[in-house]
Amino acid sequence: MFKNYLITAWRNILKNGVFSVINIFGLTLALMSCILIMLFVREESGYDQWLTDHDRIVRMHTAYTMPNQPPFLTVRSAGRMMEAIRDFAQNEIETGTRIIQYGTTIQHQGNGFSEQASMVDASFFDVFDLPFIHGDISNAFAKPMDLVITEEMAQKYFGKTDVVGETLTFCCLDSQTITLKVTGVIQSLPEASHLDINFLVYLNPALFGENDNTLNTWTSLNVYTYFKLNKGVPPSQLRERIYYWLNNESPFVDLLKQFLGEKAEGKKVTEFTNLNVMPVADLHLEAKKDAGNLGDMTPMGDKTMIQTFSLVAFLVLVIACINFMNLATAKASKRAKEVAMRKVLGASRKQVAMQFLSEAIAIVFIALILAIAFAELVLPIYNDIIGKQLHLALFNDPTLFAALIMVALIVGIGAGIYPALYLSKFLPGHILQASKSSESAKSSKFRNILVVGQFSASIILVIATLVVYGQTLYTNAVDVGYRYHDKLVLNVRAAGDQVDALKQELLRLPEVKAVALSSESPTQDNENNRQFTLVDVNEMGQKVEPLFFNYHHMDEDFFPSYGVKPIAGRLFDKTYGTDEVKPIETGSEERGRASVIINQTALGKLGFTKAENAIGKTLATQSHDLTIIGVIPDIHFRSIKFGIRASVYMLNPRRFSVANITFDTNDTAALMQDVEQIWKKHVSMQPINSEFLSEMMLAQYQDEITTAQLFLVFSILAIIVACLGLYGLSAFTVERKTKEIGIRKVMGASMMDIIKLLVWQFSKPVLLANLVAWPIALYFMLDWLQTFPYRIDYWWLLPICIMVGVISLLIAWGTVAGNAAKVARRNPVHALRYE
Repeated sequence: MFKNYLITAWRNILKNGVFSVINIFGLTLALMSCILIMLFVREESGYDQWLTDHDRIVRMHTAYTMPNQPPFLTVRSAGRMMEAIRDFAQNEIETGTRIIQYGTTIQHQGNGFSEQASMVDASFFDVFDLPFIHGDISNAFAKPMDLVITEEMAQKYFGKTDVVGETLTFCCLDSQTITLKVTGVIQSLPEASHLDINFLVYLNPALFGENDNTLNTWTSLNVYTYFKLNKGVPPSQLRERIYYWLNNESPFVDLLKQFLGEKAEGKKVTEFTNLNVMPVADLHLEAKKDAGNLGDMTPMGDKTMIQTFSLVAFLVLVIACINFMNLATAKASKRAKEVAMRKVLGASRKQVAMQFLSEAIAIVFIALILAIAFAELVLPIYNDIIGKQLHLALFNDPTLFAALIMVALIVGIGAGIYPALYLSKFLPGHILQASKSSESAKSSKFRNILVVGQFSASIILVIATLVVYGQTLYTNAVDVGYRYHDKLVLNVRAAGDQVDALKQELLRLPEVKAVALSSESPTQDNENNRQFTLVDVNEMGQKVEPLFFNYHHMDEDFFPSYGVKPIAGRLFDKTYGTDEVKPIETGSEERGRASVIINQTALGKLGFTKAENAIGKTLATQSHDLTIIGVIPDIHFRSIKFGIRASVYMLNPRRFSVANITFDTNDTAALMQDVEQIWKKHVSMQPINSEFLSEMMLAQYQDEITTAQLFLVFSILAIIVACLGLYGLSAFTVERKTKEIGIRKVMGASMMDIIKLLVWQFSKPVLLANLVAWPIALYFMLDWLQTFPYRIDYWWLLPICIMVGVISLLIAWGTVAGNAAKVARRNPVHALRYE
């Protein structure tokens, strides 16, 4: 019986060539989209699930919430937190570890290579049971400064993996070059991991001073802290213990009293400082809500994006299924006699339904084979767009293979169930008597509803694509408050005392117009915050509570080279001799004095409405009194996604790590070559690290650009699939109306009259689809736009909807008009003889 179903199905596929091709091609595009999105979703949602005991590993995140300040969120934590919480919550925690990441240079065989290294506690491998391929996990960290590397790095530096006992020279640790011995080699981590680990150095606390901002601190957030929970302990239980510790036994209890004084009565530490723990398998998609303005070791995923593109895959599949149902039911009259004869010869309705369902499933599986082939062809392009290395290895991936078979079965049943039930209900007596199947108005109406549904889905996707693209273009076009197209950013951290000499020689290059030094360049803000207290009263005569402001360090050339002018006061000027922040001698009770510049947002936070009134006022920190010498406009030091923060700008040469080179040349390759030669002259053993600021600015919006590109691709596929169905449906409708068209032409109708008649018939469902799609698209896109502090005006959504409506109508007209014109051009004699 089943063999008979397949033979009959194959014959009908060949017999109805055009409609079979439309169905197969539409389903192929839909299934290809599904495969590509499935690969992406599986990769994104499977991060770190390969780790041993991943369900017991959590990471601690920090949140600071200060009065009148936006919350400061980060996935990092303070250096002293791990040991304190591990010892306090022993019933919940088995062990803990910290990761401190830092950029370094590895010198090997006379060459220098920039690398990212990780200092970790000895307990690291108790938390992360990473597979060793050489060496022993039990003694890999026998003493501080032992080094474990990945097999990828072993191959890079030694050309082999068995390198235990070999050495690598790092520059610099504790401001010195140090040679470390390799004690173990681990497998390179899978791409689906939030961990960025190539070099693991057993942490030596002696490298950090008593007052450093990395290990010996309760407030500076520079480490990643992980805990391995005891078996059976949920993360929520540890959270409760941490909350209790914060509010009752942590050093923050006394810090809160010092900060608020009498106002601390009745306040809890967790109102201002909170610690969250998140399972490691959730970090890639969930950590963004705890990350604030700071990123993770590797780029974070977006759960909303995963859900959105899963929905897109579903919509494209639904559109293809609708095509199948429409064409199958539309051609019911062609198969009415076949159904009648089967029933006369004894076939039951169930057997007839199974026949048509088998045809649908057979078509879907043909489409699946083609979809897999097409997916393999476009996968390299797809990987370039999303920035991943996805692979489609079905025979080595039984889970994916089974999932695709299941999807094909569901699509086949979903697409074929209605046509099977519809066609199998025909009554032999009525069909054989009439010699045809008269289509009911109910069936025609249902088919129109399906057309409205599929075009609504396509229109929603197109509107979403245009809005995402519009917002992306807008964010790139927003005036950030400074010039950035003529800037080359050079990392000079490794230059040490050669920074000034390097700057002077760079200035001698004819294409270089300015060189400014700073702690970071735009886009590199590491969210530095400090408490500042206005010593004086503001212009309202009021004392202002201490405030936490973001701060940066730069020299006197920074603002002029970026084209930033003060709205009051002056910029840094070395001729005054009082602007620089100088260190306080150890043991001295004397406070330092220096100058600062603030932005307009900080001006408002301090209670000033006029910039001139703030000039000369003093901001006090723990060690310095800082005189406000200037107020500048708000500038977007980071992506406009993060808005403007109250900021203070200081001149402290000890914090300079970046040279901002302003150039005037179109030959950027020659500029880079000249800069590199100067760099090698002054810092011979350190590789140059530079990038154009315009590229760094663009990289800030890479997520939005990727989203827009994916939306565009899948929207086009959805439209193509919908148009295929409309083309097939119009071809069949024109075929059925051939005799009617002939009569109309005999009665005097022109070819254009015939085309208009048929085009209007298919325009109505498309117009209705726009009315359905617009409110849905507007609802979701308005909600999405609200996540941006700076966004396109909402009124732009209306012309976008109208434009998409016009485009969808034109596409429908173009799809239908071809079939209509072909029949309308025929001689009426042939039309009237049509059977």
